[in-house]
Amino acid sequence: MSVLTMTNGAAVLGGRRIWGEATFAIEPGTITAVLGPNGAGKSTLLNIILGLVPLAEGTMHVLGEVPHRGNLHVGYMAQTRQADAVSTMTGRDFVGLGFDGPRFGWGHDRTKKEVVRQALALTGTTSFADQPLHSLSGGQRQRIALAHSTVFSPELLLLDEPLAALDLAAQVEIVDLIRSLRDSTGAAVVVVAHDLNPLSGIVDQVLWIARQHVRCGSVDEVVNEKVLSELYGQPIEIIVTPRGRRVIVGLEEELAHPHPHGHDHSHDGQHAHDSEVTHDHEHDHTHHVTTNEEHS
Repeated sequence: MSVLTMTNGAAVLGGRRIWGEATFAIEPGTITAVLGPNGAGKSTLLNIILGLVPLAEGTMHVLGEVPHRGNLHVGYMAQTRQADAVSTMTGRDFVGLGFDGPRFGWGHDRTKKEVVRQALALTGTTSFADQPLHSLSGGQRQRIALAHSTVFSPELLLLDEPLAALDLAAQVEIVDLIRSLRDSTGAAVVVVAHDLNPLSGIVDQVLWIARQHVRCGSVDEVVNEKVLSELYGQPIEIIVTPRGRRVIVGLEEELAHPHPHGHDHSHDGQHAHDSEVTHDHEHDHTHHVTTNEEHS
């Protein structure tokens, strides 16, 4: 059975149609990258999966059920918060919040300690879990955030920009950890990203949202000139380098003026299990996509 299915789905916020006619499925043990320009509705998709925003049209089933709040079988990792860089909370306590949230933090001390211990071990964060968040590197804080999202051993893991603001070495570590989590738990993983390059070696399918349209398929099925030209309503050229890198040309106006904390205007209100407001990141002027061949 598919972990998630959507048929003819549409998202509407504040009376404005964000995207529609979305039909796709996510299978167990797969990794799906969600791509598209700022404001396209990527975070809105996560909120619909989490049961925080209703689907305006069509149907969606998550693990055989209509999406609903507080589904312990669905893990969620919010975008990086600037507050974490100055927080005195320890990594272990932060991971513990993932357990407390749906259970109100009472009567489960022994269970909580064991669940947190397992989550830290699974993500390789035990050695620095008792340090304050502000003393950790960006990559270490993201690993702690991943541990937070896995406390209930979810069957579906939603990651919102897990590679944002990380240097290349840290991105490689997080990508390896995402692959390891998928392999060790069998969970399906959905990764919202602004660049496919770092993820190309582990992604099974791509879901691209642009101009209210959604396309889903393998990298080759979606990241090609025909599909992207249809999505953006303008000619898109893809240049393939000798090393297999695909450079997408033609989106300069769509993706211009990047800044590190751009808002996804397709959503509002509160987000996910921790009610954290998330933000999508703008793309570079030219979107680079690496195929698997470059990672061989």
